[in-house]
Amino acid sequence: MEEQREVARDGIVAVASDDTFAHAYPDLRALREDSIMAPDSDHRNDLEFFDVNGRRLLPVFGPTGKLTELREAAGEPDPRLLQRRLTAVVHHAENHLRAHPELTEPFGLTPDEAIATLPRPETQNLAQTLAAFPHQERPHIRAAWWQPRTVAYATPGSWFHNSLHAAGWTHS
Repeated sequence: MEEQREVARDGIVAVASDDTFAHAYPDLRALREDSIMAPDSDHRNDLEFFDVNGRRLLPVFGPTGKLTELREAAGEPDPRLLQRRLTAVVHHAENHLRAHPELTEPFGLTPDEAIATLPRPETQNLAQTLAAFPHQERPHIRAAWWQPRTVAYATPGSWFHNSLHAAGWTHS
């Protein structure tokens, strides 16, 4: 019997359809465990998936609505497309921080200082960009001091991770 090839074994990238949010996941298990993929999530149907080489991945949901697998889409990987999408996500976060400078104040940062910490996909290769993006290596754990649409949402992730949440997306 031929062994089925494991899809996205080196990582999965979830990007919002409108390029306002992205996460990187080490594997399918981590993606499935993220509350953003729960059957009742407000966002899971707004996500597009890629492997780390830029190949589109199509979600497959089981009878209970849970994500069961990702299948490779037809066509060749397009790393430049994924890089452009991630650049748009970073620009969205940057614009949000500039429009809401109060979000950086509790952290003792100016908006320019906070923005300087964001990745720069336009000057990096795809591997460097993905290394800088938020990674979900375990199920999401909400901080006790959650405040929607603020950087103070403060998940256990990085400043950039939290700025993406502040710019409009939250885990359920």
